[in-house]
Amino acid sequence: MSALEVAIRPDLRGTGLASVLLEAKRANAVRLGFTELVAPVRPSGKHLEPRVGMREYAARTRPDGLPVDPWLRLHVRLGAEVVGVCPRAMTISGTLAQWREWAGMPFDTSGDVVVPGALNPVHCDVTHDHAVYVEPGVWVRHHLR
Repeated sequence: MSALEVAIRPDLRGTGLASVLLEAKRANAVRLGFTELVAPVRPSGKHLEPRVGMREYAARTRPDGLPVDPWLRLHVRLGAEVVGVCPRAMTISGTLAQWREWAGMPFDTSGDVVVPGALNPVHCDVTHDHAVYVEPGVWVRHHLR
């Protein structure tokens, strides 16, 4: 079984709701007879280091052996294992006018642009009036029985 998303309103983050939702997904998978739950994970702290590759970021652990990233750490605490990185989980392309509207930034110089909240920089090409964002992700597997 695959999880698709866990989204929590910003005002409810840090309240323990993520753990409740993830446990509910696991319990539902067990109830339906599945022995594994796989999930595409968007690490919650990666946006703070957009120039660090996802493989390097996802591999970082604390002294206790748990992942540094809070969202990955919660999955591992609940029995998941990090099984891989998806380098291109989502791609968003658009004109520079679209990116200016979406990000509220000028996009007036070719090259990589760090956008708040993005996991990787957005590549901007002024000559071709185009910018593209490629977001990586991490796959985790929960063994349920």
